[in-house]
Amino acid sequence: MSGKITVLLLSLFIAACAVQPTHESLKDGALPALLPVRDFVANIASNGHYRISPDGKQLAWKAVAGTREEIFVRSLAKDDTRSLGFDAQGYPFVWAQDSRHLLFIKDAGGNENFHLFRVAINKPGQAPVDITPLDNTRVSIKQLIEDDPAHILVIHNGRDKAVFDLYRLNLDSGEMSLLYENTEQATHLVTDRQGRLRARVRQDDAHRYLELPDGDASRWTILTRWSQDDDVRVLKFNRDGDAIHMLSNRGRDKVALVRLDIATAEETVVYAHPDVDVSSAQINRRSLEPALAYTHPDYPQVEALDPSLRDALDAFRKDGPAGIYVSSVDDAQQLATLDVNDDREVAFYLHDRRNGQTSLLGKSASHAFADALATMQPIRFKARDGLTLHGYLTLPVTTNRPLPMVMLVHGGPFYRYIWQYNREAQFLANRGYAVLQVNYRGSSGYGRGFMEAAIGEFAGKMHDDLIDGVNWAVDRGIADRKRIAIMGRSYGGYATLVGLTMTPETFACGIDIVGPADLETLDKNFPAYWQPFMHRWRKYVGDPDNAEDRARMRAQSPLYYADRVVRPVLIIQGANDVRVKQDQSDRMVEALSAAGKEVDYRVIKGEGHRIRHWKNRLKLYRATEDFLAACLGGRSSGFDYYQLGSWLF
Repeated sequence: MSGKITVLLLSLFIAACAVQPTHESLKDGALPALLPVRDFVANIASNGHYRISPDGKQLAWKAVAGTREEIFVRSLAKDDTRSLGFDAQGYPFVWAQDSRHLLFIKDAGGNENFHLFRVAINKPGQAPVDITPLDNTRVSIKQLIEDDPAHILVIHNGRDKAVFDLYRLNLDSGEMSLLYENTEQATHLVTDRQGRLRARVRQDDAHRYLELPDGDASRWTILTRWSQDDDVRVLKFNRDGDAIHMLSNRGRDKVALVRLDIATAEETVVYAHPDVDVSSAQINRRSLEPALAYTHPDYPQVEALDPSLRDALDAFRKDGPAGIYVSSVDDAQQLATLDVNDDREVAFYLHDRRNGQTSLLGKSASHAFADALATMQPIRFKARDGLTLHGYLTLPVTTNRPLPMVMLVHGGPFYRYIWQYNREAQFLANRGYAVLQVNYRGSSGYGRGFMEAAIGEFAGKMHDDLIDGVNWAVDRGIADRKRIAIMGRSYGGYATLVGLTMTPETFACGIDIVGPADLETLDKNFPAYWQPFMHRWRKYVGDPDNAEDRARMRAQSPLYYADRVVRPVLIIQGANDVRVKQDQSDRMVEALSAAGKEVDYRVIKGEGHRIRHWKNRLKLYRATEDFLAACLGGRSSGFDYYQLGSWLF
């Protein structure tokens, strides 16, 4: 041990000093305090995920204790806060219906074979119990049962890895009874609070069907259908059972909250936004009517569909924009926890509808240094083909221009950036970089037409959108054209590799985090349970079993253009990633090395497609800031003493 400590201390002395900025716009020191990496990824003040118990008597949340993120519980009537005493890093939890247990889903080292764990809140220090110890199986909680707290509904793919069956699970014994065997390509099951199977969504090659069961679900009747190209998400039946609420863009460009009449199969719009999709909706558990609808235009919006909620939401609205999210509600619908965020911090509240009183539960760790953080501002510009693109620009707290810039690319690609506290963007801005986040075509939330503009456009117009964003920032004097990096994870990592291989002179360097390099083998190695949902991927990207598609996918794969790279690249890969397997990064690194290119390759053990553990996030952020400092001329904090702790423990 003494030899190991000597090596660690020597590393500390060698790397302890922060790297000062070298870019001309940053050298005069007109930047806020340099925040240590640990503030962003391993802050001991971290807290959040506050949840009220179903009986409304207790509160549970996550916070750091020592070096671990743990779950804490307290009664609302007295101060009896206690930690449950186990590491809960990176995974959310829910209350069981009995208000005596918490349930959470966790995999092993990022392999995405999630198991269901139960923990008693009145037995601190007791290890969580894995009540679904199934090999190579992915488990999800489907439904809490209102009048049967001893059981819940779960789905898992233990029988057939490509589909999910429905089970009733005894929380004490772990015994499961099969309720529905999925042999007919059902992609979604609709259950109610009494644990009954009320409907299913079944698919074939062209359509999806909403079907209703007879008494024992041995026969099903088609209520309505929609194209595989439509975005329809079935929510809940109303209390009378004569209607069901859905999010749907069937027959329209934008996703709206709709009411589907059971007798006529006609849709009536409950709420729609003129500019963007309705991203989600909350249904009142007592009335079973829509309560809230969420949208994300430039700034987040929430619409109170239940008039009684409007005053409560108004109490949380700030002078400026804010995202207001109801995170939990008790069964009596009297107490609720809310997350209220802006671009620098998140505040957590408990609201009592009986008396209108609101109490602050906590604030995110970033609250302590919010004054040193930057402003995230919505932007829009025209792509070269005239399509309007949206995104966000986060500028470091300095008036100097032009700045070194990082093009931060979101994953998915059927995802999007929204206005909120973004840890990566704030970390990069604190190092001195302008951060540009473009919701390129194919990003979700902007309607059917915007999404479909991405068909066949991997490494094509989707990438052109990013280049057009670069040109937009350069033309406005924001970015130094010679000092622009591209960085992202998953599809963002792919876009990074595309940028460095297919537009090699645009970017000064790039950071690929779990990004694919070869689209053909990526498709062939997707998890089996993705197969029922592959229609969109095959439509937009291609089918490797089709010769024409396969040729296009190869032409859009950075792996085959490694010899074109002229700038440094950092590649980071989770060893247990089941979505983008390590082979993708291994082969890209081999191709770059064979071509004599500069590549820094980091494989993170015990992680998958997401880097969850703080010590591994610390590695990622430290590697990022050192790499960008050398490439773009921003600053780096140097050795963070939490690294010493992560090595020792």
